[in-house]
Amino acid sequence: MHHQLGAVATAMVVATIGAVAVPAAPASANVSQGYVMGSGTWTDDWGDEGPISASTRSYNNVVAMWQKILVADGYLTASGVDCRFGPATTAATKRWQTDRGLVSDGIVGPRTFAKAATRLSTYEGSDWFYYDGLGSNFVYFGRLADGRWDMSLGPDLEWKQLAYTYASFSVCS
Repeated sequence: MHHQLGAVATAMVVATIGAVAVPAAPASANVSQGYVMGSGTWTDDWGDEGPISASTRSYNNVVAMWQKILVADGYLTASGVDCRFGPATTAATKRWQTDRGLVSDGIVGPRTFAKAATRLSTYEGSDWFYYDGLGSNFVYFGRLADGRWDMSLGPDLEWKQLAYTYASFSVCS
């Protein structure tokens, strides 16, 4: 009996230590937070974003972000950035996805965002980034101290947070 109690006690200690030693899962974004979010290393911030599409969250600053990526890669004209996920953005998204071996469904979800994130690099510091598009087409981003991402856009290069719940860039008319 004494050996059984010792074995049970040892098993409980090992289980407790094992539970403490298991690292917490990395923070993940949630659209209900309302923003493109990240924490820790920036390289995995976009892999849990979205979805946005013509039928889901179709008018906001995140759509403008996606449209700027499409412009940078030559799939959409600069005049097409209007924060609305309409037919031109849907068609451009499908072509972009096809060219990168993704399911061509016109929905920008975690896989599409993660594929786009492979073109991100740091710019002049740890909280400044750029998307390296076709040729010398860049999109500039920042990540604020609270993890929210923002972007430069518009004729005055205004910086706005990448929100799923509103469209606040001047081009979002």
